[in-house]
Amino acid sequence: MATLKDVAEKVGVSITTVSRVMNGRGAISRETRDKVFAAMKELNYFPNEMARSLGNKSSHLIGLIVPYIDHAFFGILTAAIEEACYKSGYKLFFCTSGGNPNRERELFKMLCANNVAGVLVCSRITDESLYMQTDVPIVTIERMIEDVPSVSCDNYKGGVLAAQELLLASGCKSPLLFGNRIISNQLPASLRYKGFQDACARNGSPCSEYYIDAEDLFGKNLGEDVYKALKQFPETDGIFATSDVLAARIMNTLNDADEADTFGRIPVIGFDGVDISTYCEISTIAQPIRQMGALAVQILIQRINGQIVPERSILPVSLIRRKTSGPNFVKV
Repeated sequence: MATLKDVAEKVGVSITTVSRVMNGRGAISRETRDKVFAAMKELNYFPNEMARSLGNKSSHLIGLIVPYIDHAFFGILTAAIEEACYKSGYKLFFCTSGGNPNRERELFKMLCANNVAGVLVCSRITDESLYMQTDVPIVTIERMIEDVPSVSCDNYKGGVLAAQELLLASGCKSPLLFGNRIISNQLPASLRYKGFQDACARNGSPCSEYYIDAEDLFGKNLGEDVYKALKQFPETDGIFATSDVLAARIMNTLNDADEADTFGRIPVIGFDGVDISTYCEISTIAQPIRQMGALAVQILIQRINGQIVPERSILPVSLIRRKTSGPNFVKV
């Protein structure tokens, strides 16, 4: 990343002059100020405002970048991370990217410029080079980046458990995998898809697959997709939705009067274990979200302190059976 020296060399002035421009001190010409700011923009240099205010003090700030806060998974995760930071004597510098790769890059640079001790990242960008060009300690959550420690749940096992629940416990013969199209092979969530597919194949019941082309973690426009999927695969007698939000939207569609007459009732299981699965009484594969957040903070602090940490930390998942699957599920 660019430094104060790089900006000074780009403009052809001293570091002191650049510092004066940034701090608004001294008699500096308008032309020089414009050149300095232009160079800072060109080099993507962000003045380390917090570092200047802290002087030689060690930062006790941890940065966090998540795509959303109003999605249940990220809300629970953020709360757990903030609590773990507080207990460890750190403050949380929290950012949301809205799933926008450019915004995520800007946020990460801003965090580094503000002298955070380390950064936790739930990244949605496919270009991971940004996170490989810094000395700031990083830990990812549900994302894999080369040479960066990660924390995730056992997604593959979760997919296997979902398949077993539909095929063995619910008696399904033609399951449907319904999910968001994975935007990167570096997202561990892809393993829940593979686990489900492999388990279905081993059982002699290969699954059909339907993916939403544009990633929609909230399932806002899901009704039409559910209708298309069931029309495309009319033999479907069970659905694995790769998140609880999608599962709830699917159940809402299936419970609609017209759709219920057309498709009847079929078992549905989700993934995440967030509150919506409880409210809607949907069977789910539960991630230990709070434990994942706390562990990520613990590992990041260990990295900050120069300790050796595991490259991959994978926490177990569990099946929660409710009304939408299992031996007692009544098909219509």
